[in-house]
Order: sequence, then C-alpha cells, then structure tokens
Amino acid sequence: MNHWFDNSVKNLLPLSEAQIFSEALREWFFTGHVIDYEHDDIQCELCEHPDLAHHFEIKNSVTENSLLVGSSCILKFKEIEIQDSDGKPITDQKEREAALKHALRQSVIESGLVPLRKLWIKDRKNRNRIEYLAKILKLNQGISPNDLLFLFSEMEANHISYDIKTYKISLRNLYERTEFANMQKSSALKLFPVLSKAQLIKVQSLRSDL
Repeated sequence: MNHWFDNSVKNLLPLSEAQIFSEALREWFFTGHVIDYEHDDIQCELCEHPDLAHHFEIKNSVTENSLLVGSSCILKFKEIEIQDSDGKPITDQKEREAALKHALRQSVIESGLVPLRKLWIKDRKNRNRIEYLAKILKLNQGISPNDLLFLFSEMEANHISYDIKTYKISLRNLYERTEFANMQKSSALKLFPVLSKAQLIKVQSLRSDL
C-alpha cells in the first residue's frame, strides 16, 4: 500500500459505520460544496496531501460526518458518490471530473459575487453599473479592464475585502485591448493577477513598459 492510501484508510474509517474500507467509501458522497482559498497551502483531510488550493466537501450518509478533501481523492475513490442535477449518481469518470470542475467554477463565481453584493449596498450611485457587472460575472465571463479596475477601486474605497484571483478580465476585442493599452502603468500592474497565461503574452504586444 502507498502512503496516500494508508492515510485515507486511517482518516476515513473512524468517521464511517463500516470498518472495511471499500464498504465505508460507499457511505460517502460529494455535497457540492467547494471552498476556494487564496493560497495553495491547504491539506486534504483524507489522504493528507498538502498544497491544495481548494477543498471539496464529502459527507457520510450514515454517520453525517464530513471531510474536506482534494478533488483527486474523490476521483480516485469511485465509490464516493457524485450526483448530477437530478440527484442521480454519476458513474462515468469523465463526467465525474466535469461535475467537480463545474462545482469549483460555481464556487469561484460565488466568491466573486459576495463582495459585489456588499458594494451594491454601500455604493448607491453606482448600483446599475455594479448590477450589470455582477450579471457578467454570473455568466463566468471576463470583465473589461476599465470596469474591473472600477470594481477593485470602489471595493477598496468602501473597505470591502475581495480575492482578486476570482475575477476574469476580457481582452477579446479591440476596444478592451485599447483600454488596457491606454491605462496608467500602475493600473495595468494592478490587473496583472487576473491575467491568464495567454493574456500575459497578449499584453506584451500592447505595452512595452510592463
């Protein structure tokens, strides 16, 4: 047996009714709850693998105990149930992986929406703009450079904390690329954490001062 398997047995059985590992696994299911962290220094509570950036909650249907684990453990142990939108178990491995990715994506979107809801309450004069940008965020789409800078500036002005990594920037059209090219260097640098690898390459052609 390898290290991660030994740890998984050690951590799962005390929280399960069955005391045979393969049977105990069948008591567990993915709740749909995902926690997205700012730093990748979190440990899986099942196999104890370190350096996770996300936790996926699994729960025991008999004992009602729960564990916060990495997605890899859920995929490795196929007995841990993942349900579709109709509550039916997903058995295909690719579909199981897609379901976990979808849950993570929804969690990240929700993490980005929470600060916007707080901003909407505080910033009365900009409510229409905030509401419009929240709708874009709900669709998991990128926000234009100036709009994204507006959100960050307003949240900071209203002392609302946010995780910059939960937001996406859009540089798809000429108008958005021109916005990024013409903004002050300090503003462009502020948006760097939201850029994807492909976007980082793209902005190198837009500005020579970064």
